[in-house]
Amino acid sequence: MQSRNSILSCLEQSPVILADLAAAIPEAERKPRRIAAKWSIHEHLCHLADVQPMLRGRFEQFRDEESPRFEPYLPGNTASDEHLLAMDWDQALETFATQRGRLLAFLRELDESIWLRRAQHSEYRLYSPDILLRHVLMHDHLHMYRIEELWLSEAAYLSA
Repeated sequence: MQSRNSILSCLEQSPVILADLAAAIPEAERKPRRIAAKWSIHEHLCHLADVQPMLRGRFEQFRDEESPRFEPYLPGNTASDEHLLAMDWDQALETFATQRGRLLAFLRELDESIWLRRAQHSEYRLYSPDILLRHVLMHDHLHMYRIEELWLSEAAYLSA
């Protein structure tokens, strides 16, 4: 429970961290792909907003089903890159903050019995609400790191 509360507190800060990072990036540097066939800064940021309903849906499945089943979420198959590029930067930031606030309110109301449930997920050996919660945090920070890396790294030091 202590770890869960720490993660929830960290997730509450993600929209603030992302907004500060986004505000520093010049508009001309947001959409160009610095690495061929890899997402741009804009795509990483918009993906964070775009994935929020799916994440909420997974937690709702844990609430509603005794032993839910999940399939991997693969952005290239689920939503096209063009979809992410077409999203509005400012709207994505607002959507991320709004949806994250709603998700956190929902999660804080879940009964403890829900947190004990287990799911089947074809990608993972073990899957639970606490694992998903931790994944959400790591997912936020992975994409925020990629955004900063794409913005600040010299070309020779970019991760492929």
